[in-house]
Amino acid sequence: VIYSLHPPNRNTAHAASMAAAQGLPVNTPRSMGPPARGEARRSKRYSVNALYSMVAEQDVEVEDDLSQAQRRLRELKNKISVQSKKNFLLEKDVRFLDARIALLIQNRMALDEMKEINSALDDTETDDYIFPDDRRLQLYGNLFFLLQSEPKHIASLTRLVTLSEIDTLLQSVMFTIFGNQYESREEHLLLTMFQLVLSAQFEAATESGSLLRANTPVSRMMTTYTRRGPGQAYLKKVVSQEINSVLNQGDRNLEINPLKVYDELRLNLEKRGVNPDDTLPRGITMEAAMQHAQVQAIVHPRAQELMETANRFLDVIFRQIDQVPYGIRWICKQIRSLTKRRYPNWQEFNISSLIGGFFFLRFLNPAIVTPQAYMLVDKTPTNHPRRTLTLIAKLLQNLANKATFSKEPYMMLLNPFIERNNGRINKFFNDLCEVGDFYESLEMDQYMALTKKDLTLNITLNEMYNTHALLVQHQDLLAPTKDAHLRICLDELGPPPATLPRSENRTLELPLFSRWETPINVDLSTLGGENSVTQNDILFMETKALFVQLIRSMAHFPGMNLDFVRHSQQARDPATIIGHTFRLSLDGI
Repeated sequence: VIYSLHPPNRNTAHAASMAAAQGLPVNTPRSMGPPARGEARRSKRYSVNALYSMVAEQDVEVEDDLSQAQRRLRELKNKISVQSKKNFLLEKDVRFLDARIALLIQNRMALDEMKEINSALDDTETDDYIFPDDRRLQLYGNLFFLLQSEPKHIASLTRLVTLSEIDTLLQSVMFTIFGNQYESREEHLLLTMFQLVLSAQFEAATESGSLLRANTPVSRMMTTYTRRGPGQAYLKKVVSQEINSVLNQGDRNLEINPLKVYDELRLNLEKRGVNPDDTLPRGITMEAAMQHAQVQAIVHPRAQELMETANRFLDVIFRQIDQVPYGIRWICKQIRSLTKRRYPNWQEFNISSLIGGFFFLRFLNPAIVTPQAYMLVDKTPTNHPRRTLTLIAKLLQNLANKATFSKEPYMMLLNPFIERNNGRINKFFNDLCEVGDFYESLEMDQYMALTKKDLTLNITLNEMYNTHALLVQHQDLLAPTKDAHLRICLDELGPPPATLPRSENRTLELPLFSRWETPINVDLSTLGGENSVTQNDILFMETKALFVQLIRSMAHFPGMNLDFVRHSQQARDPATIIGHTFRLSLDGI
């Protein structure tokens, strides 16, 4: 159940957009201060702006096929975002249960721990619940608007929390604060936060070998990002077919570890009633097993089949590079850019290995090794297919790392796969990073968000309280001065409330507010972007959008319809377009 807690007088938010385009002060319902001067002038424009906002954002006045499809698309995107968050929470529950089951097996679980499990997994809801009062909700709205619109705060916090705290924070960041995974503004703000985190990580790095590979809050954050809807859709579309082809081979055994193959030979003799000790003695070394003729006769064909299977995985990954989600490609681009800046003498293969450490180690390989966890298969793989998928993942990872199998001598049979595909993987990583930036569109998105719709978060009470607690814990580093906006929000909220039992944890729709004048542009100086969006650009975008919506609202006349106007627009003759529109207006529109 989601409880909607909207403030009064919502529609007045729309009255600010035309004023902003005119260069006037902007005070939307997110502003808690007194009305700005020029209120009368804005009110005269309210009817036009309200109509524009309704048709542009809410599709209330226009009920054509396009608006219905757009509404349906928004509903589907929202469902995907909600389901992604549910999946993340279920994975947390599974990890929690795994740890407790391990203790139970060792007879080390106390009675209070068993009660903790029952409490943690209790989904029973009660009718007795208490929400924060209106003033406190408004303060939380201020706080989360600040966290969402200024990603630097979250970026700093992710570097301060411990591994035990990171999952709770990531839940709020990835699936709530920036949870609308298909909305460009939130996605771009989240990527901005990633850029800040990665930049700090590179600056603080002392050992290049562990960069982005160690199990840190930052690496956990990168992994969690790939579990969002777009990443899961890519895995389903691109690699699930190859994974299922491996599973469809039944118990096809491609094990190439000589000792395990040697044990298979012994087991086969035992099944035939032959004592294996006569011809295959126990306790031989890895080197002896590698030299055994029968073992070699089995291992070499299996190694060849493994390389062919891994090549099929590579082919589909390389062929469908355009299907890789923009955010994942943009992160790869940042890794490449930051590496060149931090280590200017590094060669291309060093840079590619870092990109591969994210793309394969954090994104693709976990799905290949455990496809059931990513819902890519209908059932858990049996032993032999699971081992085959693990070996394929090792092949792909070593290829990405530019590493041969020198540490595992029996895997050296697979080195030809690395040698043959080195050039292909380099080109793939270079092409993967060839994506544009979003800085200018983010600035426009911020403007549109401030002027055309009310911002809300679907958030649980415990998410609010946990985030509040982490911010207070690290406030001296996050907001060292008393006049910092974040510090003011935290001071007014006071100490964070205690988290609630699962049965009392409710989801609410929290309206986002800003008590301060919020600039239209985003500070992108730390990202290398150029803020070139001007008021003329904003006026052009609004006029264009308004014109299109007005045309969509018009009735269709013979010889004078949307297709006719579209062809006129392609002729790039503004006078003709205006003339046609004027004729429509004379016909009673």
